[in-house]
Amino acid sequence: MWKGIDVSDNQGTIDWTQAAAAGVQFAILRSVRRSGKADYQFAANLAGCRQHNIPVAVYKYTYAVTEARAQEEARQVVALLQQHSMAAGTMVWWDVEDRDTLQPLGREKLTALIQAARTVIEAAGYRFGIYVGLYVYQEGWFDFNQFAAAPLWVARYYNGYNVMQFGTDPDQGKKPNVSRAIWGWQYTSAGRVPGINGNADLDICYQDPAGTEESETESGSIWCLSIADVWAESIARAAATAYPGCLVHKAAVLDVGGIEIWIASIADVWTQAQAEEVQRQFAALGVAGVVHNIRVLE
Repeated sequence: MWKGIDVSDNQGTIDWTQAAAAGVQFAILRSVRRSGKADYQFAANLAGCRQHNIPVAVYKYTYAVTEARAQEEARQVVALLQQHSMAAGTMVWWDVEDRDTLQPLGREKLTALIQAARTVIEAAGYRFGIYVGLYVYQEGWFDFNQFAAAPLWVARYYNGYNVMQFGTDPDQGKKPNVSRAIWGWQYTSAGRVPGINGNADLDICYQDPAGTEESETESGSIWCLSIADVWAESIARAAATAYPGCLVHKAAVLDVGGIEIWIASIADVWTQAQAEEVQRQFAALGVAGVVHNIRVLE
């Protein structure tokens, strides 16, 4: 279990030397404001995290009500990450929580908007995760099953607005129950962290937040969860139609000697651990898949 924070320019100027000394193990930075401009403290926060070797992800609070707008928001995030030379595999958390704007869209439309953003983020080489308040999950704002391969970060505050000090373990009995493994839990918005004036969001995560863990993976390869290992593209594409977002690859399968086959992948991720976590999540839904380390050929 790792302890971290998510921050924006609402926290003002952060003393990252103090935050690092206090034991902050990861940080999730707001990327782009509603206006499309970068968070006013993004560059400073990124520099502070880099200086102290704190793993970084970013989030984007979405207001999009059309697929075109969702894609534009995603492109703004990608442009910011590229401007700051953020590595392939950096996690982008899509923040879905605006009740006034998003809930009235309905389950089907909101699902399509999130998929539209995901396509842009992943096509640029970044990872895509979803952040929601527990109420969004409980009220079924969108089809969570279509994002079973995407990491999930959930907010559930159980201590009201009482101040909680960074480093204090939250009560695991209050962990959000969403019938699947979660990447992380935002457990208070009234956290106090050395180096930050006022309140900050406190988080714990259950998977190593440290980048892409490139040492696990041969250069130029990824991990995937395959539901079809076949010799013909047509068969792989037929299998892929059963799952929204399923991708078809011609691939060299490195974990079985580099044989070249067609694969229908329901998750392309950066590490074996991530692929195995997705495998467990799909198994709980009754879907069997095989974890492979692959190099994509087509």
